[in-house]
Amino acid sequence: MRMLLFVWLLLGLSVWAEPNFNYDQAKVKTLLNQGSPASHIDLVFIGDGYTAAQSSMLEKDAQDAVNSLWNYPFFKDYKQYFNAHLVTVPSVQEGTRLWYAFGSTSGSQGMVMVPKETELRQVAAKAPECDVIIVLTTMPGRAHSANLVVLPSRTFEPLPHELGHKIGKLGDEYESSSSLGDRRSLDYGGGDIPYPNLTLSAKIDTTSKDTIKKTAKWGHFMDIPGAYPLVSAVQGGFYRAMDVWRPTYSCIMRSDGNPFCPVCHEEMVKAIYAKCGVRFDDAAYHRRHPMSQWR
Repeated sequence: MRMLLFVWLLLGLSVWAEPNFNYDQAKVKTLLNQGSPASHIDLVFIGDGYTAAQSSMLEKDAQDAVNSLWNYPFFKDYKQYFNAHLVTVPSVQEGTRLWYAFGSTSGSQGMVMVPKETELRQVAAKAPECDVIIVLTTMPGRAHSANLVVLPSRTFEPLPHELGHKIGKLGDEYESSSSLGDRRSLDYGGGDIPYPNLTLSAKIDTTSKDTIKKTAKWGHFMDIPGAYPLVSAVQGGFYRAMDVWRPTYSCIMRSDGNPFCPVCHEEMVKAIYAKCGVRFDDAAYHRRHPMSQWR
């Protein structure tokens, strides 16, 4: 009886033991090549939850994700600075169980967790260059951390917002109906919140246009004809309705589908130029993007 139980346990473990994923055999395909990685931002797409039999589906989803960016005005304007690659490690289907190659799993508040981040970065490094990792997972939800973005497959609307985090180092401008904001400290040791589009109440004087110019991170916009009051100081951001200020009422960093506000737009261009070795000329930039673009 004990022997039968032992055999049964071994069989059970063999059924449920996680497959060995051969990350060293990851395959790389370039989806968009516009030049040297030294002068471009390289996006690396990786699938999680796609089996070997679904490789063509993953390739289509990744290409559709890349193409979706060019439907967004900002990325269409600056498309020339991007490369894109797909790195493939198939997930494994065993009966009714799907083993995710990088362990994607549902987290709280619609977030996705990718436990095997070390393996993920190891695989992404096989691309010619990697500035941002974009995981397309068959698990519902989204997330971001460091230079990593996680999106549900075939849901690409959040991608420009998430690239705002990864490329422009922009902060979220929306308030949260949950307790998320309460768990994020605003104590920066006497300093300001570390995002160019957000500032603490203690760091800004919103009394007038002149005081905003003197105290806001984006104060230089007060000298640009037509910027004020479109760009000023609006309370609410970083998951709070109070204590944090943002530059405009509307921005993609507040709600998907909107354009980047003037402040975030400028930060994105500065970041792209810095990575690609292009000198940012303030006067030339504002001639190309007058404030009428946002009206």
